[in-house]
Amino acid sequence: MTVVIVQCRLSSTRLPEKALKNLGGKPVLAWTLDAMHQVKADAYYVATDESSYAKLLPVAQKCGWECFAGPLEDVLGRFCMLIRKLNADTVVRATADNPFLFYEAAQSLLDEYTKRCSFSKCDYITWTGLPHGSGVEIMNAQSLLSAEKLTDMPYDHEHVGPALYNHRNHFSAIMVKAPARFYHPDYRTTIDTPADYRRALSIVQYLSGGNAPDVPYTTERILSAMEYPGITDPVLYVPSVKAGRGTGHIRRCLEAAAKTGASVYIPKDATLAEIPSVVQQAEAEGFAGWQIAPEFPAKNEYSLIAADGFALDRETAKRLHECAPLAAIDEGSGNTEYCDYLLDVIPSYGLTRRANMTETAFMRMPEHKREGKRCESPSDIKRILVCLGGEDPAELVVPAAEAFSGTGREVTAVVPGGHSYPDTVPGVTFVNPIPRLREKIALYDLVVTHYGLTAYEAAGAGCAVILLSTTPLHAQLAKKYGFVCLENDELKKKNADALLAHPLKLYPQPAMQESEKSLGEFISLLSRGRRLACPVCGSDEPEKSRITARTEKRTFRRCLSCGMIYMAWTIDGKDAVYGKSYFAEQYKDQYGRTYLEDFESIKKMSARRVYEMDFVVKNRRRFSSKPTVLDIGCAYGPFLSAASDDGWQVFGTDISSDAVSYVQSKLLFPAACASFPDFDPAGEFGIQQFDAVTMWYVIEHFRDLSPVLKMVSSLVKEDGVFAFSTPSAEGVSAKMHTESFYAQSPADHYTLWEPSKVDSILRTFGFTVVKILSTGHHPERFPQVEKHGWKKDSPIYKMYEYKSRMLHLGDTFEVYCRKTGTGR
Repeated sequence: MTVVIVQCRLSSTRLPEKALKNLGGKPVLAWTLDAMHQVKADAYYVATDESSYAKLLPVAQKCGWECFAGPLEDVLGRFCMLIRKLNADTVVRATADNPFLFYEAAQSLLDEYTKRCSFSKCDYITWTGLPHGSGVEIMNAQSLLSAEKLTDMPYDHEHVGPALYNHRNHFSAIMVKAPARFYHPDYRTTIDTPADYRRALSIVQYLSGGNAPDVPYTTERILSAMEYPGITDPVLYVPSVKAGRGTGHIRRCLEAAAKTGASVYIPKDATLAEIPSVVQQAEAEGFAGWQIAPEFPAKNEYSLIAADGFALDRETAKRLHECAPLAAIDEGSGNTEYCDYLLDVIPSYGLTRRANMTETAFMRMPEHKREGKRCESPSDIKRILVCLGGEDPAELVVPAAEAFSGTGREVTAVVPGGHSYPDTVPGVTFVNPIPRLREKIALYDLVVTHYGLTAYEAAGAGCAVILLSTTPLHAQLAKKYGFVCLENDELKKKNADALLAHPLKLYPQPAMQESEKSLGEFISLLSRGRRLACPVCGSDEPEKSRITARTEKRTFRRCLSCGMIYMAWTIDGKDAVYGKSYFAEQYKDQYGRTYLEDFESIKKMSARRVYEMDFVVKNRRRFSSKPTVLDIGCAYGPFLSAASDDGWQVFGTDISSDAVSYVQSKLLFPAACASFPDFDPAGEFGIQQFDAVTMWYVIEHFRDLSPVLKMVSSLVKEDGVFAFSTPSAEGVSAKMHTESFYAQSPADHYTLWEPSKVDSILRTFGFTVVKILSTGHHPERFPQVEKHGWKKDSPIYKMYEYKSRMLHLGDTFEVYCRKTGTGR
């Protein structure tokens, strides 16, 4: 007799009664039962404890299952009681918190168990490599009864399976790698925490519109959901929900989350009075209540936190940064060092910091435009909207409505919830916040508002716009981007009438992108990025670094401990692949020919480098045999060839199998295909240390540099040489074209070295710099040469070339250092 047993209890501390939580219209437990009912068996039981029995029984019965109660802590005892009751032979075990079980994998495992039992003893079997949440075990029932008597270990009795596979001297336990269809060890589909529950809700929303399907999801449908960024890389929006900061932030976050399934943090102690009405409007447009996260996020609960907080205070910014990579939208505080990414949607002014991206196309413009021509005379302005945000903290709505009212004008004034307004003002109608105002704004000839989204939406709808400023910054912003502005002390009827006398001047033309982009989709893209620590020190604390550059895809910091400039965040989630195409098509795209076509040119350059090494090494000692050199990242071996010609005994290592094969078969040099520093030279070459170790344009590719330099230090003999080349962050491009220098820095360059910082960094690893050679001189990159277009044969061009060499402004440089100690 084969029995499927799903164990379940309601006493979970991390997520109490999770088995009964609603998932698409039915309890989580019902999802598991429906999936496991697809497995062929003679009986189906929910095995629970006495206190959970009454609540679980109706769910089990509705799904066509029986329910059995036993001990709470002794789950093994619970199973054995049921086995004795049924006189079962085979047990298929699953747990109730796994609503997205691969039932096909469970059936496949049962078939495998049956086959194995036909020719050998098998007490326990499971697939390995299933998603965390699809695990199923199959056990010999009689073996479980024996195990119950043999073990008194609490762990065995709590988890059942260990009673067999942790005692292999008594039982046969087999763990088999799952078939490729089911092998997805990096996925998580279980429900154990609030974050897991929200992920499950997202899966159901993505696969079936938030409703449970008539039949369980197949493996392939579940896997399709696990490819969706909103599920694999969850996002938490953190809008401003403080009284006095308006509703624009929370509205924008709710709208973006509704489109991507992200969560929105709205704490229970939020002071923004309009939250219930704003959320209600969002729900009418597709936002689901379960997307609200009332608790502050836990560390690593989300792949990205997107803050839309107006101005993050330092403590909040720090706490958010500790939980996940942090992106900030239109951030106005001085605490942006905690932000991995800065996105400005509304054009800003007077900010000392730069954003990674400024993109007005993320503002949604109204689909409905104002009909008719622009207002040319005061009498053309008949309908006026006064809307000063969701709160109007400066209480300007009523004064503005009174100032702009007049004969023949209909003024509609939006009064935020909780505010009072006069019983009657001639020509003015006071209304509550208008749902979907963006699509109704075209009904008005003139919109009176403050600098922000509504101002741009009104301009986009073809309305005349007048801004009211509450601060000098708002006045500056209005003027910079083409809006007419009245300052606080100017809000009088005569001033309003003066502006209305020339209506054609009230039509702003701010620079806007023609096509709109989805903010939610872009933030989802950012969620696949990653934060990186200092490659030398390993620190990722913002207090121990400062931002040096922000580009559209990356953020760079300088470590204040070691001085290294490094890539601190990147949107490129995958590591570069250094295969055959890297040295062929990709190399040709950059240099005009393939690496092998460039071989002789690189070898000629390498010969000069060998000469520099000779000076450092051979002047220090006399060799009884050829000096040895290990070239890390040897590629197709041009340096090895040049060093061999000079009398060095050469060895190479590279992660490209094609390159290593060429070195071995064509150049006939010893080379190993290995990822440094996971490399054993003694095992590969029979040599533990070398007279020199080199890296030519390789060192910048290491994401974690400390173990690399420690390994190099161990490989170089005392008084031996470590030599490398790398792009310079103190060259002419970095100094004269800083923004483009960082923007064009390759995605796989994790460190940006500066000649002035090299010695202090390398000394900690036991090296002393002997010589730094500035290379890669480009006079044409000096602004004056660019401006005048001076040619290479001109005296002024040559003067700038001389200047570049004298001031060490080459865009690359070479370092030759000597091993003088053991380092840290």
